[in-house]
Amino acid sequence: MDKKKKRQLLQNREDFIAQLYQECISIKEITKWSQFEPIYEKLQKVIDVEKDLSKSNPTSNREERLNDFNAWLHSNGVDTSNVEICLFENYGFGLKARKSLSTNDCYLTIPLFLTITTDTIMNSPSLASLVKSDQLLRSMPNVALAIFLLHESSQSKWKPYIDVLPNEFNTPLYFDLDQLNRLKSSAVLCDILMHIQRIARQYCYLHNLLKGQLALSKLAENFSYDAYRWAVSVVSTRQNNVLNEQGEPRLGLIPLMDFVNHQNGRECIHYDENLKQIECKAMKDVEKGEQIFMFYGRRTNAEYLIHNAFVPDQENPHDTYLLKLVLPKTDTAFDQKSQLLQRYEFETSEKFSLFVDNELLNPSIFIFLKIFLMNSNDISKVLAENMTLDDFFDRFTLDKDNDIRMYLKTRLQLLIRSLNVTSLINNDSIDRLLKSEYDMLAKAFQKLEIPF
Repeated sequence: MDKKKKRQLLQNREDFIAQLYQECISIKEITKWSQFEPIYEKLQKVIDVEKDLSKSNPTSNREERLNDFNAWLHSNGVDTSNVEICLFENYGFGLKARKSLSTNDCYLTIPLFLTITTDTIMNSPSLASLVKSDQLLRSMPNVALAIFLLHESSQSKWKPYIDVLPNEFNTPLYFDLDQLNRLKSSAVLCDILMHIQRIARQYCYLHNLLKGQLALSKLAENFSYDAYRWAVSVVSTRQNNVLNEQGEPRLGLIPLMDFVNHQNGRECIHYDENLKQIECKAMKDVEKGEQIFMFYGRRTNAEYLIHNAFVPDQENPHDTYLLKLVLPKTDTAFDQKSQLLQRYEFETSEKFSLFVDNELLNPSIFIFLKIFLMNSNDISKVLAENMTLDDFFDRFTLDKDNDIRMYLKTRLQLLIRSLNVTSLINNDSIDRLLKSEYDMLAKAFQKLEIPF
């Protein structure tokens, strides 16, 4: 590439990043698709110009790097006699048991000094001062970890680990327009769009921050949106709380343990304070040659999709549907209803879990909808009586309020129809998310059919 063309591309990049940053900071909350379109358009311009500027580097083969990774683990005292990294259908890489394990057997220990935590960053001469001085990096350890991954060079202590990390991910940061369009009927869409907006905004901010750091010139030169979303996805899909030597929790990455795939169950990761190591224990009996699983924590399917890049193919007992309810400004009693909602610590726009401990209805939904459906006279009476929340709930009991039941049934019917699960043909994470939303809405509708 000649110098003139490169200068022009660099200038275009600066212009596109400035435009993208302005689009990102101009919207506090994305509530509809049209708000996201200009952000997506500017982001694609940044991605495209950075592709034109990038040097074509061959993609590393993770499988070929496993021998170096295993040698690195052994040289640092990690015993892998119980486990082996293998490819599993529908899972990718995971850990296979080399021998039969009983529940609670410790099959793997990782020493604290092999983990990458925020304490690790503060021991980096070139990064520590920047993290200390910058509010974003100081307050968001996940962002600082992402920057650390990109900063590490070929001389890094953790190079054998970084080399076996995935080359790309299935997080929403990699979704194309077709994938995002498939989520238009989902309650999760706006959360995903805001997640992409946040990462794009962070990228623009960090791009400008790194330009002025002479000690980090190589990091700044190679910093791109594609590199940043990769590092963010590494941290998002692999992060754990790790106790440091003082017993304080730190966000961190745990080599080898992060190859273990998810299955519903119970938490089985422990920290030995005396030996300064993380211990992985079998959450159930595992036969020799079987894949070992671990429980990633109580998360909804939406959280799994956004942060872990998958949706479980088994029923998730911790899943829920977040129903968005908004008091329209066109309501003739908007001011009075807003006042009453505020008294009971609600906003005029709220998201509610349909179920609380598998029971319908979430009491908060009832209170919001009761106020939402009240006429002006009733609202005035409640305001004048200065009712407490308990008094309000006692006065307006659920069995007397078919208006709430009818409103919810109508709303749920519309949401169920919009999901159109009969057209789902991909059987991927997006389809599984939409199907789980459909099942929860159908379950809620069935409960509304039964008298309280």
